[in-house]
Amino acid sequence: MAVKMELVGVRVQMPTNAPILLLRETEGQHRTMPIFIGGPEAHAIDLALSGTETSRPMTHDLLLTLLTDLGATVDRIVITELDQGTFFADLHIMDAAGDEQIVSARPSDAIALAVRTSAPIFAEDIVIDEAGIEEEEEGGNEEQMVEELRQFLADVTPDDFKSDDSEADDPKPDDPKPDGD
Repeated sequence: MAVKMELVGVRVQMPTNAPILLLRETEGQHRTMPIFIGGPEAHAIDLALSGTETSRPMTHDLLLTLLTDLGATVDRIVITELDQGTFFADLHIMDAAGDEQIVSARPSDAIALAVRTSAPIFAEDIVIDEAGIEEEEEGGNEEQMVEELRQFLADVTPDDFKSDDSEADDPKPDDPKPDGD
């Protein structure tokens, strides 16, 4: 059974700078499902989310124009499978005759189209069961976490990171001498 998801956004995982697409269940447990995507795909989704127009059409804009000119619409996208760390998705397209066509796609491409068309996003519950992350009860919402981080950064000083053990930088008797003897 497919569960409705919302696009939380595209984030960057530190320290690798790997883009992650975050989806969250709209009902039920509200689990978050992270999907690692490529940089160009993250950029394409971010452009659509921010409503940024480009001077020339991006690939997803071109595909949307093609679908529109053929009288087809994106009905929904479904994250269907997770196999050895790779997610799979289906685009559900209604053609000009009103028939549903299902096209296999990478989740990042499918979501880039969903953002451009406001098509709903779903994920099979078996995929969410495998890849979904439950939010901690005490974690609060994202705005609260950001505010707590800001407060921490405002109060922290370099001295907070100094070792209490002043001998930590002194060589131990078994350490080799600095000159290599």
